[in-house]
Amino acid sequence: MNGQVMVLALGNPERGDDGLGPAVAARLQGRLPAGVALRLCAGDVLGLLEEWAGIDVLLCVDASAPQGEPGRIRRLDLAADGLVPEPALASSHGFGLAEALGLARALGLAPPRIVVHAVEGCHFAAGAPLSAAVAAAVDEVAERMLAEVAGFRRPAGDAAVP
Repeated sequence: MNGQVMVLALGNPERGDDGLGPAVAARLQGRLPAGVALRLCAGDVLGLLEEWAGIDVLLCVDASAPQGEPGRIRRLDLAADGLVPEPALASSHGFGLAEALGLARALGLAPPRIVVHAVEGCHFAAGAPLSAAVAAAVDEVAERMLAEVAGFRRPAGDAAVP
């Protein structure tokens, strides 16, 4: 696939582990190939729906709701796994990622490929820093995102590994 790729980093750096997305975006800054869009979203995701209309691959990174293993990284390929609003996509944002993706699909604006890298958080208090477990996952998530982008941006004729 040689289409348009967008990396969407969700989160608010002023709310503890919700700052995961911006922390990963900071690691990706200047490292993404030309033509790959990097977007930060600290609030309502709805404002991005129209931008998704021309995107072939949407790669998202966000903190997920606590489930017992802070720092655990989950990769959700929504083409394979389906779009199921679940705790991993629960959000502190005004309109959550799962709901925004569902609406985008209903409106025909969703990219054909959507992959979410969700990291389980444990502290979301206002003014708190990233927890140690989530901070330890930032570099690994950034590397995974770079590998995903490289897989989707291979030259024509090369086999991409989704």
